[in-house]
Amino acid sequence: MGLAEILQWNLSLFLLILSRWTGMVMLAPVFGARGVPGLVKLGLAVSLSVVLYPLVWANVPQIPVALLPYAALVIKEVIVGLVIGFVISAFTAVLQGAGQLIDFQMGFTMANMIDPVYGMQGPMMGNFQLILATMLLLATNAHHYLIAAMVKSYAYIPINVSHFPPGINFYIELVSSVFALAAQLALPVFGALLVADLGVGLLSRTVPQLNIFSVMFPVKIIFGFVLLIMAVPFLGESIARLFDKSMDWILQIYRGWGM
Repeated sequence: MGLAEILQWNLSLFLLILSRWTGMVMLAPVFGARGVPGLVKLGLAVSLSVVLYPLVWANVPQIPVALLPYAALVIKEVIVGLVIGFVISAFTAVLQGAGQLIDFQMGFTMANMIDPVYGMQGPMMGNFQLILATMLLLATNAHHYLIAAMVKSYAYIPINVSHFPPGINFYIELVSSVFALAAQLALPVFGALLVADLGVGLLSRTVPQLNIFSVMFPVKIIFGFVLLIMAVPFLGESIARLFDKSMDWILQIYRGWGM
């Protein structure tokens, strides 16, 4: 093999590694935040690809020389990165769903605000929990585990793998798990506010002369904020367990893809 072929093979391998990391950085939480400039995301993907290059190079993957097979391999690597980023981003979907349920019960359904992380409208309580979770992830260096999970992907999904990702059943279970976890995360506040609604309903039946609607909404909002303040000390453990669950999802998709 001449010098030109060696340089071409190494450049082709680096582009394949970069394709997977670029797909992950586009969707994964923390890395894929809208507030992060595109040039910074690209620089992060290139830097991580450079660091990981010797590890992948040691396995000497088979890289096709023809243009069309190589282009198909690049597309496959981008899809792998996007799938991994999508599965990790389910972590944020749980927080947004829980916030939506809390907003519905507190009367903030119409009071959506711009999410500073992803730059789109979202529930107020969901944005609050998402920002707090992002701060906790960065403070505890949990984003390093996301990088480690991507590095581990090459052990289960080599560059020249010919298998397809898991079937639709995995993603159906993933979506159902997101809804279930969102309901569990919101249940303490949601349930307490529901009990408060029942109490207000009984009070309105007991004292019909009281204009209950004039006091119900501000009292529910104040009561909801008090419950949220009381729940903040326990939110860290919930986020940690949710992050562990997202890592389990990643491991499941690795095993399903590498079979």
